[in-house]
Amino acid sequence: MSSKLSTCFDRRSQVYSKFRAPESADIANMRPGVSRDRIIESWLVNRLSVTQSVYRKSTHQLYFCDTTGRATSEAVLKSLSALKIQRVVEKVQVDSLGTIYIGSKVRIGTNELPVVAAALRLMGLEVIYVDL
Repeated sequence: MSSKLSTCFDRRSQVYSKFRAPESADIANMRPGVSRDRIIESWLVNRLSVTQSVYRKSTHQLYFCDTTGRATSEAVLKSLSALKIQRVVEKVQVDSLGTIYIGSKVRIGTNELPVVAAALRLMGLEVIYVDL
């Protein structure tokens, strides 16, 4: 009995691990016609807190949950403007109707990343790097 319970617990901890990579079943269960990239974006921002940001290396996108005062967006945009770069922070759409937006994203080049990551760390945000 206890071995069944520990197996069940191990399975649950694997399923609910915060930043486990999305599996094929996760992608297959989404609506038909939704791009894989949008599924991964939704998966990422649904797991973020206001003290975390995720940099997706394959698309050079930085994802974060902004505060109500937009302090995180301001810090990212100010650090980019210090490099004389203008970018727009976009909302991440997580439903097919375009009505639910959870996180924000901005394109960050590899040479700009150290400056932006330093600014975020000064604000107390953790920067997580993923290859998805």
